[in-house]
Amino acid sequence: MSTLITNGNVWVNGALKKVDVLIDEFGKITAVEKVDTNDSQKFNNIIDAEGCLVLPGGIDAHAHIEDGAETFYEGSCLAAIGGITTVVDMPPFHICSTPSGLRERMKAAGQACVTDFCSHGGIVIEVADLEQMNAVAEEGVAGFKVFMPADPPVTPEVLWRAIQTAAKTGLRMVIHAEESACLEAEINWSDPVGFANARPPVAETAATALVLEMALAAGAPVHICHVSSGRTAELIDQYRSLGTDVTAETTPHFLLFDKDDFRKYGASLKTTPPLRDPIDIEMLWQALEDGVIDIIVSDHYLGELPEKNKIPTFKEKEAGIAGLEISLPLLYHTGVQNGKIGLDRFVSITAERPAEIFGFDWRKGKIQEKMDADLVVFDPDQEWTVGVFEDFSRASTLPYEGWRLKGKVKRTLVRGIEVWNGDAIIAEKGTGKFIARK
Repeated sequence: MSTLITNGNVWVNGALKKVDVLIDEFGKITAVEKVDTNDSQKFNNIIDAEGCLVLPGGIDAHAHIEDGAETFYEGSCLAAIGGITTVVDMPPFHICSTPSGLRERMKAAGQACVTDFCSHGGIVIEVADLEQMNAVAEEGVAGFKVFMPADPPVTPEVLWRAIQTAAKTGLRMVIHAEESACLEAEINWSDPVGFANARPPVAETAATALVLEMALAAGAPVHICHVSSGRTAELIDQYRSLGTDVTAETTPHFLLFDKDDFRKYGASLKTTPPLRDPIDIEMLWQALEDGVIDIIVSDHYLGELPEKNKIPTFKEKEAGIAGLEISLPLLYHTGVQNGKIGLDRFVSITAERPAEIFGFDWRKGKIQEKMDADLVVFDPDQEWTVGVFEDFSRASTLPYEGWRLKGKVKRTLVRGIEVWNGDAIIAEKGTGKFIARK
């Protein structure tokens, strides 16, 4: 079905333009230009984007979408609701450390996802997880993950071997950087900030410094996950200036909350690494604006389905925040609407840079001819209250429930297929496709 998106303000070549987007029956963009009214009759489907922005679909490069209580179908539906058209799955330990494990998992994703998808290899916690990583890289994964604070922790030998693997294969090593030696064994669960105090910022900064020094020596591409500390951002900037091939991400919760917010929002904010101090929030916003931090991810994780009228304790609650359906609208409201970042940075960190970093830019991340028609029709002026969207929504687990936001996803298209129409998911299971790294 050929589609025309008309009357919108389209993000093209770094600016908004009053043009139309033409999409062919194969889901590719054929032109970005103004269409004569008479010619519009040639299209099977016409989407009126009056008063809206037409933006490249978001790419979430770090989401646990078939882990814990989450599923590929429901997780990808949440992504589409939030304007994300490609999700990079972060698998559980060992699952995607072999080509056969990866293929099995991606087959399951292909039967369920409504958005496009890829995966990281791993998760690596021991030497055996690296033995077939070269073959895993050839399967087209986006990167491979190392989780330092595993039990037992990742050893320096495993870390060095992983970095050498990244250097040899060119596959970016994605790392959860926390040095276990800096974590407190005993946690004061009666104190709302006890969990945060037991995982101090030095755990992240010390681990990051070690990773970056090794990466510099080996010439390896590395990616620092969910940066929570301003000092970590400084280290990334410093080592990048020395020539280290390092990229980085952060999440909405690290931009919006500090550790004192545990007293108000409780365990709904529990994640690893934990929330930091107000000064870290300021430094992270600046790093995001300056390009030191490249992208935003949700780090979506849901350990258990929420029970009605039950609020888990800090000790009970899994360390993770579900947020696929809300991360991009949150960033727009708090970043663009409040003047912390421009629309150009918003598009860069949600679509363009993740496509470039993880090798999808041959078909994703921009609105231009021959690219996939992954598009979001976004109303920048609509105000709405965060709440449960559909049965599969995770909003009731979020600290954002009840927040009033300005800017809402009205439609989400994946390769020209309308997945979210502003009210419901209308695409069938299995609409999504595996997208290989270039």
